[in-house]
Amino acid sequence: MNNSPSLNNLRILDLTRIWAGPLGTRTLGDFGADVIKVSDPRNPISSEAHVNEKLNRNKKNIALRLDTKKGRDIFLELVRISDVLVENYRPRVMRNFNLTYDDIKKVNPNIIMCSMPGFGLDGPYSEFPAFGSTAEAMSGIVSMMGYEENHPIQTGMSYADPVSAINLVGTLLTYARHRSITGEGCFIEIDLSDSPLGGIGEYIVANSVTGYQRPIQGNSHEQFSPHDAFPSKNTDEWIAISITTENEWGKFKEITSIESLNDSKFSSFKSRKKHEVDLYEIISKWTQKFSSTELMELLQQNEIPAGRLSNYHQILSDPHLNSREYFVDFSDINQRYDGQAIPGHQLSKEKWTPMDELGKSSKYILRNYLGYTQSEIDSLEEEEIIKPATGDYFI
Repeated sequence: MNNSPSLNNLRILDLTRIWAGPLGTRTLGDFGADVIKVSDPRNPISSEAHVNEKLNRNKKNIALRLDTKKGRDIFLELVRISDVLVENYRPRVMRNFNLTYDDIKKVNPNIIMCSMPGFGLDGPYSEFPAFGSTAEAMSGIVSMMGYEENHPIQTGMSYADPVSAINLVGTLLTYARHRSITGEGCFIEIDLSDSPLGGIGEYIVANSVTGYQRPIQGNSHEQFSPHDAFPSKNTDEWIAISITTENEWGKFKEITSIESLNDSKFSSFKSRKKHEVDLYEIISKWTQKFSSTELMELLQQNEIPAGRLSNYHQILSDPHLNSREYFVDFSDINQRYDGQAIPGHQLSKEKWTPMDELGKSSKYILRNYLGYTQSEIDSLEEEEIIKPATGDYFI
């Protein structure tokens, strides 16, 4: 059986920033793709929040001035030897660099180029800057979330970003397979604002047909009751419970032994829905006798859908995730990171590397990928076309 990384023959030039693009290319890097992160040497890539650190592992980093002729020429040399180019600037940026797909394919007609603008390469919003939070808001998702009609809330995770990242992975791999068969390169556009729309298609259809607008429901459900998050005995720890059938409701009553749940006003879904305020008050008093973990185990053992609302500390110490070796620890920076949720032939975690600091691989790439001499590299450094990291890495 071949256990080598699935993508160890794929080289990717990564011009992406923030979250959606870097997460997608990081996923490909986890499976062995040779990802070259191209950064502007004038802009730091590290931060106190460690956002870039979690999104740029398993990537080399070259700090290169694309706004100079020499820097652009070096980039095009990298284009010539690469399989994929991904960028997520506003459309005008690549045009200003003279690095549109028409420019790129002249150098490498077989390359797969993917642009990930916020609102598309054309149209009235195309030059607007975008983040996952604004993109999810404009997609309509936020209009269906919240606890009060006049106060919608965001997902808290900028939903458009991870969805776009997964779209990037699937789309690139599809076209990479196409290229391996036909030898043809192509151009792909994945818009940050469009990606979340695929998750609410039924509501778009319903509105177009009948004018239906999904109401704000909080944690409640139109077809299930009880369906909510209930407090446990520990401060700010909660248990999510979802009763989906009358059989589950019967089991729940047996487990709780709460006499008042046998009241006729809770005997059917319709009746429970009508009296949810009273029902939730009763259930909350019971759930507060247990920890969220105890409740999750008790209810799941009795085939009742329930899940602990885990905080970050609980996730890191979760026995299930740790038994599956989900996390990765980088001992040299003493940090634990999320692993790779997609199964397959990944790069062995022993070979995973934390984020390269700005320019860490500049000299290595110029010397080993493009054949530059030391004097040529020194000249580029003096002209500030490139920036190496502190110290001589990978020489």
